[in-house]
Amino acid sequence: MHKDIKIPSVQECFRLLEQCHVPKHIIRHCQATAGLAVELAEKIAANGIEVNVDFVHRACLLHDIMRVCDFKKPLEHIFDSPADAEDLQKWRELSERYKGIRHEQAGYEFLKDKYPEIALAIKKHAYNALLEKENCPQTIEEKLVYYADKRAMHDKIVPLAERLEEGHRRNEQKNCQNKLNVQYVDSLIFELEKELFQLAAER
Repeated sequence: MHKDIKIPSVQECFRLLEQCHVPKHIIRHCQATAGLAVELAEKIAANGIEVNVDFVHRACLLHDIMRVCDFKKPLEHIFDSPADAEDLQKWRELSERYKGIRHEQAGYEFLKDKYPEIALAIKKHAYNALLEKENCPQTIEEKLVYYADKRAMHDKIVPLAERLEEGHRRNEQKNCQNKLNVQYVDSLIFELEKELFQLAAER
Protein backbone atom coordinates (compact mmCIF):
# COMPACT_ATOMS: atom_id res chain seq x y z
CA MET A 1 0.00 0.00 0.00
CA HIS A 2 1.33 3.45 -0.92
CA LYS A 3 2.49 5.53 2.04
CA ASP A 4 1.12 8.80 0.64
CA ILE A 5 -2.53 7.88 1.09
CA LYS A 6 -4.63 10.12 3.29
CA ILE A 7 -5.30 8.65 6.74
CA PRO A 8 -7.34 10.41 9.44
CA SER A 9 -5.84 10.95 12.87
CA VAL A 10 -7.29 9.10 15.85
CA GLN A 11 -8.86 12.37 16.96
CA GLU A 12 -10.47 12.84 13.55
CA CYS A 13 -11.90 9.30 13.67
CA PHE A 14 -13.58 9.99 16.98
CA ARG A 15 -14.80 13.36 15.72
CA LEU A 16 -16.46 11.58 12.76
CA LEU A 17 -17.98 8.95 15.04
CA GLU A 18 -19.32 11.71 17.27
CA GLN A 19 -20.58 13.68 14.27
CA CYS A 20 -22.63 10.64 13.21
CA HIS A 21 -23.79 9.96 16.78
CA VAL A 22 -22.50 6.41 16.54
CA PRO A 23 -23.92 4.46 19.51
CA LYS A 24 -21.42 3.69 22.28
CA HIS A 25 -21.71 -0.09 21.95
CA ILE A 26 -20.82 0.13 18.25
CA ILE A 27 -17.79 2.30 19.06
CA ARG A 28 -16.70 -0.34 21.58
CA HIS A 29 -17.02 -2.98 18.84
CA CYS A 30 -14.91 -0.84 16.49
CA GLN A 31 -12.23 -0.42 19.17
CA ALA A 32 -12.12 -4.17 19.83
CA THR A 33 -11.81 -4.82 16.10
CA ALA A 34 -9.01 -2.25 15.86
CA GLY A 35 -7.16 -3.82 18.78
CA LEU A 36 -6.96 -7.25 17.15
CA ALA A 37 -6.19 -5.91 13.69
CA VAL A 38 -3.35 -3.71 14.96
CA GLU A 39 -1.90 -6.59 17.00
CA LEU A 40 -1.76 -8.76 13.88
CA ALA A 41 -0.51 -5.89 11.70
CA GLU A 42 2.37 -5.19 14.09
CA LYS A 43 3.39 -8.87 14.13
CA ILE A 44 3.28 -8.94 10.33
CA ALA A 45 5.37 -5.75 10.16
CA ALA A 46 7.88 -7.25 12.61
CA ASN A 47 8.44 -10.01 10.05
CA GLY A 48 9.60 -7.44 7.52
CA ILE A 49 6.34 -7.43 5.54
CA GLU A 50 5.09 -4.00 4.54
CA VAL A 51 1.80 -3.14 6.19
CA ASN A 52 0.35 0.26 7.11
CA VAL A 53 -0.57 -0.18 10.77
CA ASP A 54 -2.10 3.30 11.08
CA PHE A 55 -4.34 2.63 8.09
CA VAL A 56 -5.53 -0.64 9.64
CA HIS A 57 -6.24 1.07 12.95
CA ARG A 58 -8.23 3.96 11.50
CA ALA A 59 -10.20 1.82 9.04
CA CYS A 60 -11.24 -0.44 11.91
CA LEU A 61 -12.23 2.49 14.10
CA LEU A 62 -14.52 3.73 11.32
CA HIS A 63 -15.69 0.45 9.77
CA ASP A 64 -19.16 0.52 11.36
CA ILE A 65 -19.69 4.29 11.29
CA MET A 66 -22.96 3.77 9.39
CA ARG A 67 -24.12 0.64 11.22
CA VAL A 68 -27.43 2.29 12.15
CA CYS A 69 -28.41 2.14 8.47
CA ASP A 70 -28.92 -1.64 8.79
CA PHE A 71 -31.38 -1.53 11.67
CA LYS A 72 -35.01 -2.11 10.76
CA LYS A 73 -36.68 -1.74 14.17
CA PRO A 74 -37.53 1.71 15.55
CA LEU A 75 -34.12 3.09 16.45
CA GLU A 76 -35.10 4.15 19.97
CA HIS A 77 -35.68 0.47 20.90
CA ILE A 78 -32.35 -0.90 19.66
CA PHE A 79 -29.53 0.54 21.71
CA ASP A 80 -28.25 -0.34 25.18
CA SER A 81 -27.73 3.23 26.36
CA PRO A 82 -30.28 6.06 26.43
CA ALA A 83 -30.58 8.01 23.19
CA ASP A 84 -31.59 11.64 23.21
CA ALA A 85 -33.66 13.46 20.59
CA GLU A 86 -30.52 14.63 18.76
CA ASP A 87 -29.22 11.07 18.48
CA LEU A 88 -32.52 9.78 17.11
CA GLN A 89 -32.78 12.64 14.63
CA LYS A 90 -29.27 11.97 13.32
CA TRP A 91 -29.84 8.21 13.03
CA ARG A 92 -33.08 8.74 11.12
CA GLU A 93 -31.37 11.26 8.85
CA LEU A 94 -28.55 8.83 8.03
CA SER A 95 -30.96 5.91 7.54
CA GLU A 96 -32.97 8.00 5.10
CA ARG A 97 -29.91 9.35 3.26
CA TYR A 98 -28.53 5.85 2.68
CA LYS A 99 -31.84 4.05 2.38
CA GLY A 100 -31.64 0.77 0.50
CA ILE A 101 -27.90 0.16 0.98
CA ARG A 102 -26.06 -1.65 3.74
CA HIS A 103 -23.76 0.02 6.24
CA GLU A 104 -20.56 -1.05 4.44
CA GLN A 105 -21.60 0.79 1.25
CA ALA A 106 -23.02 3.69 3.26
CA GLY A 107 -19.71 4.06 5.11
CA TYR A 108 -17.93 4.08 1.76
CA GLU A 109 -20.22 6.78 0.40
CA PHE A 110 -19.77 8.90 3.52
CA LEU A 111 -15.94 8.77 3.52
CA LYS A 112 -14.93 8.26 -0.12
CA ASP A 113 -14.28 11.91 -1.01
CA LYS A 114 -11.96 12.70 1.90
CA TYR A 115 -10.48 9.26 2.64
CA PRO A 116 -10.99 7.11 -0.48
CA GLU A 117 -8.69 4.21 0.49
CA ILE A 118 -10.12 3.97 4.01
CA ALA A 119 -13.62 4.11 2.51
CA LEU A 120 -12.79 1.26 0.15
CA ALA A 121 -11.51 -0.93 2.98
CA ILE A 122 -14.75 -0.27 4.86
CA LYS A 123 -16.79 -1.19 1.81
CA LYS A 124 -14.89 -4.47 1.57
CA HIS A 125 -15.64 -5.72 5.10
CA ALA A 126 -19.12 -7.00 4.15
CA TYR A 127 -19.53 -10.70 4.96
CA ASN A 128 -20.10 -11.69 1.32
CA ALA A 129 -17.24 -9.52 -0.01
CA LEU A 130 -15.00 -12.58 -0.38
CA LEU A 131 -17.34 -13.78 -3.13
CA GLU A 132 -17.23 -10.53 -5.09
CA LYS A 133 -14.41 -9.84 -7.53
CA GLU A 134 -14.70 -6.06 -7.22
CA ASN A 135 -15.18 -5.90 -3.43
CA CYS A 136 -12.97 -8.75 -2.27
CA PRO A 137 -10.27 -7.54 0.15
CA GLN A 138 -6.97 -7.51 -1.75
CA THR A 139 -4.33 -5.74 0.33
CA ILE A 140 -3.06 -6.99 3.69
CA GLU A 141 -4.67 -3.95 5.29
CA GLU A 142 -8.08 -4.68 3.77
CA LYS A 143 -7.83 -8.33 4.77
CA LEU A 144 -6.99 -7.39 8.36
CA VAL A 145 -10.00 -5.07 8.61
CA TYR A 146 -12.29 -7.75 7.20
CA TYR A 147 -10.91 -10.53 9.39
CA ALA A 148 -10.74 -8.63 12.68
CA ASP A 149 -14.39 -7.64 12.32
CA LYS A 150 -15.28 -11.33 12.00
CA ARG A 151 -13.56 -12.01 15.34
CA ALA A 152 -15.18 -9.18 17.32
CA MET A 153 -18.44 -10.27 18.92
CA HIS A 154 -19.79 -7.00 20.21
CA ASP A 155 -16.76 -5.67 22.15
CA LYS A 156 -15.03 -9.00 22.82
CA ILE A 157 -12.59 -10.93 20.63
CA VAL A 158 -13.73 -14.55 20.38
CA PRO A 159 -12.67 -17.57 18.31
CA LEU A 160 -13.69 -17.26 14.66
CA ALA A 161 -16.09 -20.23 14.75
CA GLU A 162 -17.95 -18.77 17.74
CA ARG A 163 -18.28 -15.35 16.14
CA LEU A 164 -19.50 -16.73 12.81
CA GLU A 165 -22.03 -18.99 14.52
CA GLU A 166 -23.40 -16.04 16.50
CA GLY A 167 -23.68 -13.94 13.34
CA HIS A 168 -25.49 -16.69 11.47
CA ARG A 169 -28.00 -17.09 14.30
CA ARG A 170 -28.86 -13.41 14.01
CA ASN A 171 -29.04 -13.44 10.22
CA GLU A 172 -31.12 -16.61 10.09
CA GLN A 173 -34.07 -14.59 11.29
CA LYS A 174 -33.67 -12.22 8.35
CA ASN A 175 -33.46 -15.04 5.76
CA CYS A 176 -30.66 -13.17 4.01
CA GLN A 177 -28.18 -16.02 3.59
CA ASN A 178 -28.66 -19.56 2.35
CA LYS A 179 -26.82 -22.34 4.18
CA LEU A 180 -24.70 -23.42 1.20
CA ASN A 181 -23.48 -19.87 0.62
CA VAL A 182 -22.73 -19.44 4.34
CA GLN A 183 -20.68 -22.63 4.50
CA TYR A 184 -18.61 -21.56 1.51
CA VAL A 185 -18.00 -18.02 2.77
CA ASP A 186 -17.09 -19.35 6.19
CA SER A 187 -14.53 -21.68 4.60
CA LEU A 188 -12.97 -18.69 2.82
CA ILE A 189 -12.77 -16.76 6.09
CA PHE A 190 -10.97 -19.66 7.78
CA GLU A 191 -8.54 -19.70 4.83
CA LEU A 192 -8.00 -15.99 5.29
CA GLU A 193 -7.33 -16.54 9.00
CA LYS A 194 -4.69 -19.14 8.13
CA GLU A 195 -3.07 -16.75 5.63
CA LEU A 196 -2.89 -13.87 8.12
CA PHE A 197 -1.65 -16.07 10.97
CA GLN A 198 1.14 -17.39 8.75
CA LEU A 199 2.19 -13.83 7.92
CA ALA A 200 2.10 -12.92 11.64
CA ALA A 201 3.85 -16.04 12.93
CA GLU A 202 7.08 -15.43 14.86
CA ARG A 203 10.14 -16.22 12.76
